[in-house]
This record gives sequence, C-alpha cells and structure tokens, in this order.
Amino acid sequence: MMDTIITYTNGLAALAFFVFVGLTILVAKEGKDERATLLGYKLFSFLFIFLLCGLSLIIFFTGWKTINYVMLRVCITTLMSLTILAGSFYWIIIRRKY
Repeated sequence: MMDTIITYTNGLAALAFFVFVGLTILVAKEGKDERATLLGYKLFSFLFIFLLCGLSLIIFFTGWKTINYVMLRVCITTLMSLTILAGSFYWIIIRRKY
C-alpha cells in the first residue's frame, strides 16, 4: 500500500516540476511593468500562505500523532507539489482577472 502511495507522490512531484518550469516561463513572459509586478506579488503571497498553512497542518498532525519518516516525506512532497499546481491555476486566474 505504501509503495503505491510513494509511486503516486513521485509522479505528482514530477508533474509539479514540469508545471514549475512552465509557470516560471509564464511569469517571465509577463515582463517587468507594474501589472506584472502586481501579479507576481499576488502569486507569491498566495504560494506563501498555501505553503505555510500546509506546513502548519503537518506540524499540528505530527504533534498530535507520531508518524514515520516515509509518511512525513510523502506529506511534505505532496504539499510542495500541490503548492506548485495550485499556484499555476491561481496564476491563470489572476492573469485573466487583471
């Protein structure tokens, strides 16, 4: 069971890597004007809050119940991947909005 979860997590991390490269290219294509700076600030503040909330949940859960190293690694990898994926969707939304 855990091997399957690790496999899916690794696949999600690989997908997040390619999305990260694409997101970096999309952010760089916006330029350096005031609109692009505003979009960048909004994106990175969203990513920071998303990551901080996820880490807080992991810390809260591990303080409540002891988990092994493999499960902690899976949780952190999933959080990092979901942060990148959510950030890419958020970038698409704010790019259309502004």
